[in-house]
Amino acid sequence: MTEQPLASQRTPRRTWLRLSALGSLGLSLGPSPASAASLLPAFGRARRCIMVFLNGGPSQLDTWDMKPNAPTEVRGELDPIATSVPGIQVSELFPRIARHVDKLKIVRSVTHTASVHTTGVCTMLTGKYHATPQVDQTRATLADHPHLGSIVSRHLGWQGSLPPFISLPMLFAAPPVEGIWPGQNAGFLGRRYDPFVISGDKQTSQFSAPVVNLPADMIPERLGHRRALLEKLDVGLRQRDKGSATEQKQPLWNQAFSMLDKADIRTAVDLSREPAEAHERYGKHLFGQGLLLARRLAEAGEAFVTVYWIDPTPAGAGGGEYDSHGRIYWHMRNRLAAPTDQALAALVSDLWDRGLSEDTLLVVMSEFGRTPRMNADAGRDHWPQAQSILLGGAGISGGTVHGATDKHAAYPIAEPVTPPDLGQSILHLVGIPADLELHDLQGRPIPASSGRVDRQLIS
Repeated sequence: MTEQPLASQRTPRRTWLRLSALGSLGLSLGPSPASAASLLPAFGRARRCIMVFLNGGPSQLDTWDMKPNAPTEVRGELDPIATSVPGIQVSELFPRIARHVDKLKIVRSVTHTASVHTTGVCTMLTGKYHATPQVDQTRATLADHPHLGSIVSRHLGWQGSLPPFISLPMLFAAPPVEGIWPGQNAGFLGRRYDPFVISGDKQTSQFSAPVVNLPADMIPERLGHRRALLEKLDVGLRQRDKGSATEQKQPLWNQAFSMLDKADIRTAVDLSREPAEAHERYGKHLFGQGLLLARRLAEAGEAFVTVYWIDPTPAGAGGGEYDSHGRIYWHMRNRLAAPTDQALAALVSDLWDRGLSEDTLLVVMSEFGRTPRMNADAGRDHWPQAQSILLGGAGISGGTVHGATDKHAAYPIAEPVTPPDLGQSILHLVGIPADLELHDLQGRPIPASSGRVDRQLIS
């Protein structure tokens, strides 16, 4: 049965006003196929997006797409458990999330070909296929396609003193790669649209945004005098140097002073304002406190937040993060599943209980899934052909499953979801037109997305 759009999913009033104005001028060109997608249901339904990225690649077979009837070397040693929705099961290691499945859509058919971490991260965070999907990249470059959050930042701009795109508790980097991995920043859009990074300390599970912490004696008058002086110096600098780097400095300075002048970001980052009960519910580890901070940022009006997974405990042998090439069930039981289950369940509960779910999009994903068959080290290796993710909020139908894989969770057999289509669907929900054209630092036009809006995915 086709779902009817809610009132808040219908075409925004400003869109009709714009179309009416064109009509009054005698223009009847009609929307192109790309721009017509912006008129599909749910366009702009999400005022904000929280993206949770479980670095390393969780196993679909041990989380949201279990195959209990498969051979032992495929199904592994975990059992499925019932959820809040009859007929939908998840791994026994996620009992808290199981109680909230009625609010979430499980997508079991995400698929691509980027089989190494760097290109997998880039592909999923940007919604853009990487040119060399099986080759590890050395670092992020100015030629990279931007993170979805940077596209949102470019299109929506700043809302008051809040940066439109925030990442925490760091930008992901790991040896032997030099620098951060591609896909986490603004790429060819330039540093102006990079994420504002709120750093977290793994030992204390505390966050800080040092850029906005002023000395005690920096009163507003002194700050104003310094800004006026900087603007005078900038005029002379721009007269002598008309390069693109110089031109980008003024917007960056304006953004920095905007945050220094207001307390919005400092208030949101101050987790001491949360009751002890909230800290306990989310978990007193960096990932749990990061999701608590993401909720606070959403309440403050933040447009796009990405929270990257950080191991609460040392990984030991077998692989760090969710990259369990060996002893996967030791890692799942001892350091991965419990903190993920606790923190995600707390976030989902808060988003719904506080009325944020109506216009907040929640995305839980990673760079890829893992091999259907166990390897000789009792682990699973990289497998981009099938990944399970979670979606919720912003009108997405909870308590449902989208897509299906074969009997070994190896390949999609129904409703495959590609990163470009997933990316375009996310952008659609947050109000980014399907025909949005970006420009790189040389002014060359580049489509923001090559995907299509998957109506069934976001219904």
